[in-house]
Amino acid sequence: MTTRQTATATCSAEATFATTFATAARNNARAGYAAAAWRAADAARCAATCALQAHDELWDAARGQLTDAEWEAFEAAELAQTAAAEAERAAAEAVLRAQAACFTQAAR
Repeated sequence: MTTRQTATATCSAEATFATTFATAARNNARAGYAAAAWRAADAARCAATCALQAHDELWDAARGQLTDAEWEAFEAAELAQTAAAEAERAAAEAVLRAQAACFTQAAR
């Protein structure tokens, strides 16, 4: 495989992982599982970081001249950053809800 092919495949795979873990983080946060939400959010951030590294490698290897398939992978890596950030926000909000519930219960 060439550097472009490897970077394209890595962008796609890591972006998919990031999106999958981000969805899991949001679902866990919604269900009130703050620790599980953070674990998934951390995995989403890790995958999104790897996707962005491959994104940069792809851009350098292609010298800005991306094919349609490369462009889709390139864009997916950028969208993975947003998904990871949303997962982190959801996990943080789950922690706040858990803390508020503990505080409310302790105040009774």
